[in-house]
Amino acid sequence: MKTTIENNERVFIVHRNGFFTRDYFVNIKDIPTVITQELEKNDEYIILEYWNKKFKRVSKKNLNAMFTANNINFKI
Repeated sequence: MKTTIENNERVFIVHRNGFFTRDYFVNIKDIPTVITQELEKNDEYIILEYWNKKFKRVSKKNLNAMFTANNINFKI
């Protein structure tokens, strides 16, 4: 998957755990695409937000709140 990072938006990493780990560096609008198209159904993953020059894990509650604030129709 190829994405274009917007510098004016928050940046996230979708980190796939398992035998073949893979990281997807995306904006919030691309998170649903990565989860539905790039990951398998039973894959374990975590979502990290780049904030204050560090990566911080995002909870499902906060991520769903960000989706509704940005008018993205997706629930985790």
